Parts: sequence; C-alpha cells; structure tokens
Amino acid sequence: MLSKTQSYIFFAAIIAVYIISGFIDVMDVDAAQYASIAREMLERGDYLHVTNRYQDYLDKPPLLFWLSALSFKMFGIYNFAYKLPSLLFALLGIFSTYKLGKLLYSEKTGMLSALMFASCQAMFLITNDVRTDTILTGAIIFSIWNIAAFNQNGKWISLLAGFTGIALAMLAKGPIGLMAPAMAFGTHFILRREWKSIFRWQWILGLLVVIILLSPMLIGLYQQFDLHPEKGVSGVRFYLWDQSFGRLTGDNPFINSQQKPQATDPFFFAHTFLWAFLPWSIFFIFGYWQKLKMIVLAKFKVNGNEEAITTGGFTLVFIAMSLSDYKLPHYIFIVFPLAAIITADYLLRVFENSENKKLQQVFSVVQRITIALVWLVVLVLCIYSFPIKSVLLWLSLMVFVAATVYLLFKKSELLQKLIALSLVTMIGANFMLSAYFYLTLLSYQSTVAAGRFIDSRNIPKEQFVCYISGGHSLDFYSRRIVPWIQSPNGINDKIQKGEVWVFTNDEGRKNFENENIIPDSVITYSDYKVTMLSLPFLMPDKREKILKKKHLLHFTKN
Repeated sequence: MLSKTQSYIFFAAIIAVYIISGFIDVMDVDAAQYASIAREMLERGDYLHVTNRYQDYLDKPPLLFWLSALSFKMFGIYNFAYKLPSLLFALLGIFSTYKLGKLLYSEKTGMLSALMFASCQAMFLITNDVRTDTILTGAIIFSIWNIAAFNQNGKWISLLAGFTGIALAMLAKGPIGLMAPAMAFGTHFILRREWKSIFRWQWILGLLVVIILLSPMLIGLYQQFDLHPEKGVSGVRFYLWDQSFGRLTGDNPFINSQQKPQATDPFFFAHTFLWAFLPWSIFFIFGYWQKLKMIVLAKFKVNGNEEAITTGGFTLVFIAMSLSDYKLPHYIFIVFPLAAIITADYLLRVFENSENKKLQQVFSVVQRITIALVWLVVLVLCIYSFPIKSVLLWLSLMVFVAATVYLLFKKSELLQKLIALSLVTMIGANFMLSAYFYLTLLSYQSTVAAGRFIDSRNIPKEQFVCYISGGHSLDFYSRRIVPWIQSPNGINDKIQKGEVWVFTNDEGRKNFENENIIPDSVITYSDYKVTMLSLPFLMPDKREKILKKKHLLHFTKN
C-alpha cells in the first residue's frame, strides 16, 4: 500500500489535471447551455427564476447556475469560473469518500478508495465537461458519510451535515439526491434488521432541514410556473416528480424521440461502468461479487461489523438508473464513490492474505493489460489522430510513459506497484488528453471560435444574429443571447442601418446568395459535434469528408 506522502503526491497530481481541465472550453450541448444560463442569470440579476435565452427554463434545478453565476461575478465570465464550483464539489466528494471508507473500514481503505474515486476516468471527465452531476456526486457521498457518522456517534452536527448534503444534491438534480442515500441506508438497516433505525424521529428533523434549504428554489418555481396556469406546467410538480421519476416512466417532457432509442439497452450502464471506472473496473467486479455472495449466503442478512451501505446504495441506484426510460453515461457516476470503497476494501483483503497468491498474480496480469490498453488509446489519439507538434508535450508524454515502464520493472510490494502503475497511467493519460487532445478537439467547435471573435471585436448586440445554425456556446463566448432570424430577408433592415454579422451553415450561406444578399467578407470554420466522436473523425485521411462548414458572414450597407 502507498505511504501517506506518496498518496498526497498522487492527490496533488490528480488535482493538477483537474485544474488544467478547468481552463478548457465548455462543450456543446449541455455544459455550454448551463454556462450560458449562469451567465444570463448574472446578467438579469434574478436568481429565483431560471431562464434560458430569456425563456422559462425548467429541466434542471438551479444550484449549478447559482454557484456558477456567483463565480462569474467574483472572477469574470471565463471557463474556469464556470467549472470552479463543480471542481470544489469534486474535491468534497473525494474527501467524503475517504472519510466514509475510514469510518466503515479503516484508514487504509479510506485513503485507497479516495485515490480510486479521484483517479477513475469518470472524475477526469466530469471535472472537464461540467454538468450537474459533479455537484450531485459530491453532495451525495458527503451526505452518506455524515449520516453514517451520525448513525454511529449520534452527533447532531453529523445529522445536520448529512441532510444539508441531501438538500444540496436535490438542488443540483432533484429527488435522486434524497433517493440515493435512502436506498443506501434502507438496505443497510433492513439487512442488519435494525428496524428501529428506519423510524428514528431524527430523520423527520433532517427532512425539515432539507425543506428549509429547498424553499428558495420551490418558491421560485411556484412564482415562475404554478402562479401562471397558462404556462401549462407546474414547476413544483415537475421538480418533485417529472424531473426524476418521469425518466423512469417516460413522462419527462424533456425526453425527445431522438434520444429514446439509446434508452432501450438495459445493459447501457453496465458497459458504461467498465470504461468510466477505469482502471479499477475489474477489481470492482470481483469485490462486488464477493459482497453479494456474502449477503445471499447469509440469507440476506448482514451480521457483526459488516455494512451494506455501499452495496445497497450501489445496487439499488444502479438498477433504478438501468430501468430509466432515458440514459446518459454520466447519470451513473453518482455511485462511483461507493464502488471505490467496495473495491478498496476487497483489494486490501486480497493482498493482505498470503493464501491469495494466484489471484494476486491474475490481478497483476489483468491490470497490466488494462494499463497497456489505456496508453495505446492515448498514443493513437496523440500521435496518429492528432499528431503532437509541441516539444514540451512530447517530453511530457515520454516522461509519463517512462515513469510507467520504470514502475513496471521496479521491485516493490505487488499491491503498491499495481496502485502506483494505475495512478501514473491515469494521471499521465488524462494530462495528455487535457493539455492537448481536448484542446485540439474543441478547435472544431465553430460556435466557440465565432463567439470569441464577436466578443473580441466588441460588436454590438443588435449587429449579430444566427440563421439556421447556432449554439449555446455561441451565446456564452460572445457574452450575449444571440437572436435568430427566420429568413435572409430578416437582416435587410439591419443592413440599411449599418453592418451585420450572421452565423450560419452552408445552407444558410446559399440562401443568402439566392436572395442576392452578398456578404462583404466570410470567415469559414470547420465544425464537428465533439461530444459524438466517430472513427472517421479520428482518422486524418477521412476527417475532412465528415467535417461541416460554418460561416460568419459580414454585411454592410452598399
């Protein structure tokens, strides 16, 4: 096992990669939309009523928007300011994972589970492509840790902290913030036959804390929607039911027909977990199986000092998500802190028992293969797909690969070697992705480039419009809500008053030419939907064929 000093060094390196990711541009659609909503909230100065492009917005609770708007106010409207609150919740989640692992098992288990959670691929993703799930994950594991502490020590501060975490999770993404801890502790109490714990009166006090903390949001929803029946939707009902449970029933109005086919795969989250929890996925499968087998053999009862918080929380949330009518990979990330604790406890048990030599060797071989595959993917992306040109980046890549090879052949205790190898690989791989690959990838997000151009030129709001094509990142980086026009003739009046800039695609440019509205100049951008990578896009000789063209047209009065 790693020493404390070694663990702290790895934590620092992981956080450094998180920070680098904080400066990367936001991605369309979700992250850019949320950043734009937060900027719009700051612009309007109205924090109770959430709007998107000045229209009522109901799909997500407001915590991410509140925190990002506050961050914008403090630091300015920049990528890092948008991502900073979520990064802080990620760090809270890592610390809470450590505390829960220590509380349920031991100091070593807590430290190892925190390292596993911090270094899994999902965490590198959600500290880069920031959505509501980063805050949700941190808040949920914070609440579970504190409620577990209250269950052991009876301290009121732990109770209040636990239910504050639930409230924050609900403010981030709705009732799942309450359901996840309830599933974890409900399973634990039932399997331990602790019936009195289910009906403790203190839970009522905790729920009152939750209601008080939710009240600003509920008041805002009621004012914005329920007081206006002509809008045809109850904001309070949507938040309490449709936003979360509607995903299970298919009644959520924000689920569109184009997204539904993905939800037909009942094993969607099973194969998502395999890549998202890398490099620890295989270890977890063995550890989770051991947990389940122990519970089944004990006739669904947990005895002695054993706990079912992690197993119950992981299992029931995973099943509920898999039954949902709508699935996206990041939805399942909220169970990863619990998965990390299960994995850490299992690995320590395996490697502390000398009778498990064969299993230890199997794990060693499997993990080396996993590490090799991770590096193979990174090398393909950074050498073949988008060849590195910077000497400094080449040196960085060689240093990380050399460090991996060095650890591979260094004589050391086997568990320590596997953990160090895995951490160096994930840190090195994601450093290269954040410092190079994502930056290159996002250069194909034309709305970002066009938005920055408009903002840098200080073009007045009334002189910039979209036609046919646009995007939330165009709003965010131009620092305005960009209006849309319905036809080329819609800009004639603007042209008569002076210059006009129009963001559009090939079809839009052709429509202007057909109407004999000829631009004075054209800036053309290569465009690709970067959240939907495909094999042809990653192949240099085929990339140009699938890229789309977006244009920034400049018109002036003749």
